[in-house]
Amino acid sequence: MRNIAGIAIVSIFVFSIVLTGCGKLSKEEFAVEMDKYNQQNAAARTDLSNQVSEVSGKVDAQGDALRSEVSMAKESAITASQQGDADTITAAKEFAEGGDSKLREELMETANMVGEKAQEAAMSGDQKLQDQIAALEKKSEMQAQSISDLENALMETKKDLAETKEMSAKPMVAATVQFPSGKVSLTPAAMEALDKAVAMIQSNSKALVLVKGHADGSPVLRGRFRSNWDLSQARADSVVKYLQGKGVTNKIESRGLGHTQPIAPVNTTAGRAQNRRAEVIVYPTGSMM
Repeated sequence: MRNIAGIAIVSIFVFSIVLTGCGKLSKEEFAVEMDKYNQQNAAARTDLSNQVSEVSGKVDAQGDALRSEVSMAKESAITASQQGDADTITAAKEFAEGGDSKLREELMETANMVGEKAQEAAMSGDQKLQDQIAALEKKSEMQAQSISDLENALMETKKDLAETKEMSAKPMVAATVQFPSGKVSLTPAAMEALDKAVAMIQSNSKALVLVKGHADGSPVLRGRFRSNWDLSQARADSVVKYLQGKGVTNKIESRGLGHTQPIAPVNTTAGRAQNRRAEVIVYPTGSMM
C-alpha cells in the first residue's frame, strides 16, 4: 500500500511539472511515464486483490476445520456415552476444551487480518478493492456467528460429557430375575434377561459385578436349604455360575440377603413372587460404594 501511495505522489509531482511548464517532457516521454505508472498501479492492485483472496480462502478453511473439530468432539461424546469408559470421557473433554480455546484464537486472527486489509484498501482509494473488502468483512461476520454457534455446541458437548462421567460412576442394575418358590434354577425368562446383562458387563473389563440373592420370607420346612439365608445365597450363586458360563471374566461377588430387602408386600402371592429374586448390579469404576 505504501508503494501505491508513493506512486500516486510521484505521479502528481510529474503532472504538476508538466502543467506548470517547469518540465520539458515530450509527448513520448510523457507516454512512457504514464505507461510505467499504469503498470505499477496494476501490479499493486493485483497484489492486494491476491491478498484479499488469500484471506477469504483462510476464512473458508477455518470454517471447515472448526466444523470438523466439533464433529469429532461430538463423536467422542457419543463414544463415551455408549462405552461409559472414564479414559474416553476424559480424553473427549480435553479435546473439547482445547477446541474451545482454538476457536477464539483463530477468530481473533481472522478479524485482525480483515481489519488490516480494509485499511490498506481505504488508503489505495481503489473502489473495486474496497468492495471486495466489504464483502469479505460481511463474510467474516457470518463466519464469526458460525464460530459462536460452534462454541455453543462445544459447551453443550462438555456439559454432556460431565453428565456422562457422573452417570458412568454410579452402580447400575443390569438384570433382575425371579425364581419359583423354594427353587434356585433359572427360568428361560431369567436366562434371557441375564444374556442381555452379559453384553453390558463385558463392555467394561474393569467393572465389578455384585449378585444379590433374595427370598420371600416363607419358612423353609423341607429340602436341602436350612433357611431363607441359604436359599437366597444359592440363588445368587446360580446367577454367578450362569454369567461365568457365558464368558464373563469380571470379578463377581455374590451375597445372600434372605428376606431382609423385599420390594413388594410379603403377605400376598404376587408380592412374594416379586421378592423371590436375584439382582445383578454393575459397578463401572471397579469398586463398591
